[in-house]
Amino acid sequence: MMNQSASKDQSVLKTYLREFLTAMFTYAVVVLVSVSLLEHSPSEAWWRIPLALTPMVPLFFALRAFLRYFHQIDELQKRIQLEALALSFCVTCVVTFGYGLLEYAGFPALNWTWVPTFMMTFWGIGTAIASLRYK
Repeated sequence: MMNQSASKDQSVLKTYLREFLTAMFTYAVVVLVSVSLLEHSPSEAWWRIPLALTPMVPLFFALRAFLRYFHQIDELQKRIQLEALALSFCVTCVVTFGYGLLEYAGFPALNWTWVPTFMMTFWGIGTAIASLRYK
């Protein structure tokens, strides 16, 4: 029984990683193309707004991959992910709020696209930390 559970966990993880990494690779390509086209397009063009938002499409696929993964994992893995997300949320709030205060002291304005980057980075760190706690 234990072997079947571990095998199912590995299968779920492999599927998640394949779907998530495919979505993130697609996102990277789409964002590079989108930004390049935006830099070389007329500022009055009506299609600049949809073009700027095209990188959101692969992000929805990444979100779908995570939610499917989350619904298939066991309770311990859900707890680890919840703790990682809580840590990510809290640390991102502190870091971005602190940097926002530093902007009053003359620091350059931070582009909002960095916020999810911070969240995902801290989520990965939080997952590693929480995983170690339950080993």
